[in-house]
Amino acid sequence: MFLEEERFLEGLWAHGMFRAEDIAGKECLIIGGMYFWEKNYSVTLNERLMDMGAARCDNMVLFSYLVLESFCDLTDVEEAIGAVHYDYIFVLNGMEKTRRICEGVRQVQEICRPGGKIFVAARTPKELSALYSIESYEDVWRYDVDDLCALFGSCALEAKASDDGLFIGALFTRGAQTASSSVDSLFYVRSGTRITMGDAEQQGVFCNASDLDAIGIKYRVGKSSMDHNYLVNYERFLESLRTQPVRLLELGVFFGASMRMWEEYFPRAEIYAVDIEPECGKFATQRAHVIQADLSNREEVSRLREIRPQIIIDDASHIVSHQLLALFTLFDVLPSGGIYILEDLETSLHPEQYSDIYRDCPLDAYEVCSRIARIAARKVPDDDSIYADDINRIGMAAELVSIMTGSVVFIRR
Repeated sequence: MFLEEERFLEGLWAHGMFRAEDIAGKECLIIGGMYFWEKNYSVTLNERLMDMGAARCDNMVLFSYLVLESFCDLTDVEEAIGAVHYDYIFVLNGMEKTRRICEGVRQVQEICRPGGKIFVAARTPKELSALYSIESYEDVWRYDVDDLCALFGSCALEAKASDDGLFIGALFTRGAQTASSSVDSLFYVRSGTRITMGDAEQQGVFCNASDLDAIGIKYRVGKSSMDHNYLVNYERFLESLRTQPVRLLELGVFFGASMRMWEEYFPRAEIYAVDIEPECGKFATQRAHVIQADLSNREEVSRLREIRPQIIIDDASHIVSHQLLALFTLFDVLPSGGIYILEDLETSLHPEQYSDIYRDCPLDAYEVCSRIARIAARKVPDDDSIYADDINRIGMAAELVSIMTGSVVFIRR
């Protein structure tokens, strides 16, 4: 089953935009095309190009915390590719998220041989679905064909196509001149308007450079701006503890990338990571300990209180009953100024994307957090829900409750 962009590309194949004679015997590169979990269109395209007689087909993966060798955006092309040059380049995604887009496009043109082809797929200003997604960080740009022609200034436009105005595709032939790229203005997704490229972008309070996010990107952590984009928000709460000998408890190990990130960001911390899978023990180090526990088991969750952490991060199953059990059981063990972070509220907020197995409680995690925030703001313990005792207790003990896209941060009074 294809995503919308992939259906658009399949239509271009069906209508003959990509000719066999341009591919047979040629060296090809696919940039992007790998999406969440098993959705990997680049594999499909790679196989198709090789079946058409391509001499070689390489892939540059973007934005994937599932692939350690993935890259952030198009400005990493030269680092990823090195001295290799290609006859045919497919840019399947990356145009929307590359903030320094002129430099990214310059690098793409630089690695294409004169006379070679560059196909670019991009979203137009009419396609704004990414604004409402919390599965990946915000897109920056949208394009029309004139924008693409200006950006790919070292190329000649050979063909173009559109799909109901939501997606555009442009096929360019690389010229012999030195690679260059410039554009006067582009559609900026955050403001919903075109901005002059020389103007300072309004990036918002959380969009400044972040040491924590840079480390998260280094280890391809899903919390980084490669995916959920949580870390730039978290650093404002965590940086005062960075040099302290804190104990950090994280629920959920996955591939161990987050453990490596916390070890580097908190050089004096003891890291305790919890997962139900026994094989996660292989990620343990001298300062990062792995505990096997079932986070649906009240007794096993209660034993985690013995760690007495200053920071707790729940990035485990995202099942509401597990999230609430951990919050209700572990919050009280935090010291004054301690931080509790509950991640991935999308399982509560997006029933169309997540099955009912996640929402297995009378109130979802977002509703519980909202009720706690209300108690914290009013300092009146008047919640009357099924979880009233826990909500009132945590609300009265909370100094701050900050609900942001996809996650919530609690600081204990």
